[in-house]
Amino acid sequence: MSRVILPFFLFCTLLFTGCAPVTQNQMAAKGSTPLTAKQIFDMVSGNSMHLESVDFNANIYLQPDGSISASGESLTADDTDKGGWDINGANQLCLKFKVWYYGEMKCYSVYPDAGKNAYALFNDKGALAYNAKVSSGDSAHLYKSPEPTKKTTYLRESLASGQTSAQASSTNSSRPEAESAAKTTYLRQSLTSSQPAAIQQQTSSPSEPTVIASPGASDDEIEHTVKSMAKNCPGCNLEKSDLRQADLVGANLQGANLKGADLSRANLRRANLKKADLTNADFTGANLIQADFTGAKTENMILTNAHTEGAKGLK
Repeated sequence: MSRVILPFFLFCTLLFTGCAPVTQNQMAAKGSTPLTAKQIFDMVSGNSMHLESVDFNANIYLQPDGSISASGESLTADDTDKGGWDINGANQLCLKFKVWYYGEMKCYSVYPDAGKNAYALFNDKGALAYNAKVSSGDSAHLYKSPEPTKKTTYLRESLASGQTSAQASSTNSSRPEAESAAKTTYLRQSLTSSQPAAIQQQTSSPSEPTVIASPGASDDEIEHTVKSMAKNCPGCNLEKSDLRQADLVGANLQGANLKGADLSRANLRRANLKKADLTNADFTGANLIQADFTGAKTENMILTNAHTEGAKGLK
């Protein structure tokens, strides 16, 4: 009985109590204006936010170095996560978790809401994403000391040029995998150092060529290289590859051989899988939203708990 009463009560509360406007346009019509980049920075840097939506309830600590520690109270996925935050040139707060929302960067306009330290976060379509409450410092005690930095060797460039693993250059990169191809301006570092307007730019690396790992590469290095090259690998032979949790947003895998590949919990949003051989491929829990499967071989493909909204060519 309580499960029936509670949603009805919440609906009545939202309908009759005059809570926060549902859309960004309604908020603007009431005379509210979004925070500037500097105001967002001053609000969140080194402080905590409690975020709530219909299916999300979490505390996050936005550390001054741009990292995030998070703990969820009613999430179907992992109950803790980490990630990063920034502020883009459109005066939006950008959050990128490692696991939640498949690790996608999401940015929000921030409006002051009714109540002290209360805010409303709106997505790019102007819909309310979260109601937020800000508190000073690490109020939920989420901070964890950073793990010791490991010196990691990445082999894509050396493998592409035919070098051996011993000739590979050792780098320590916080973003080893290529991100969005769009050129985006982020402001957190410039605001931290009190520099004038938006100078911090973040760009992606070029698409990776098809490569074959050298015998000297470790299993971890090979796995990383395969996941990186799969972002742009039409016609590649990736049969039985380990692509679990790979970030393959918008990847071009047209005509690729992915028979028996493990793509569980991979993010293939908007991926091109036209005419790919996906026989026995495992997409358990994967993000396949708006992916294109036109002409693909999908026999015995596993789609348990996969997100397939807007996917093309799936039978």
